[in-house]
Amino acid sequence: MKKYIFLDLDGTITESAGAILTSAAHAFRTLGVKDDDPEKRRAIIGPPLTVAFGEIYGLSGETLKEAMRLYRKYYIDGGYKDSPLYEGIEETLLRLHDEGRILMIVTSKPKHIAEMVAEYHGMGRYLDAVIGPVEEKVKAGKEDLIETAAREVIRQLGDASLTVSDIYQEAVMVGDRKYDMEAAKQLGLLAIGALYGYGSREELELAGADYIAEKPVDILKYLD
Repeated sequence: MKKYIFLDLDGTITESAGAILTSAAHAFRTLGVKDDDPEKRRAIIGPPLTVAFGEIYGLSGETLKEAMRLYRKYYIDGGYKDSPLYEGIEETLLRLHDEGRILMIVTSKPKHIAEMVAEYHGMGRYLDAVIGPVEEKVKAGKEDLIETAAREVIRQLGDASLTVSDIYQEAVMVGDRKYDMEAAKQLGLLAIGALYGYGSREELELAGADYIAEKPVDILKYLD
């Protein structure tokens, strides 16, 4: 049985396209950045802003910093509320919690912002921790965040004999983009792709997903 469930936030727990895209549109509009490519818009849902705005939109230097500042301000001032929970995800997570599993959000979104979203949706009833970078990540890889989550599991269990590798063997990463799957496989975790999110089946499978969940409740099928 997989005891430790690590979940991405955007596109896995919350249907966050509205919040992300309106916040980005505000930043781009203010700076006069061209934003008329649907493929680019879809691609920025998932990676850190430095990747989304830097690599995908080609922003750099002070323009990149200002775009991120404008985005964050709009998002924190209320844009984040346009991120409803996926239908069925809360029931799924409550069931996992009631089964005694440890549930943690593991996201590239800055920790304080992810905590704000979790609090808005009342996730404290079933979450054991929110793991996210203290500062904006500059790369899309999530290996370091998963390691942080594993160390937090050990801390919460209070068992000094456990190692990070021990936790990985009994952990699963659930996410909707290749970054989640690639990090999970790199570290040896079970990887479940959330197809109901923003990544395609092809993206998830090419990135190494062990299983594909077409809807949140499907996650339950692959944990035991």
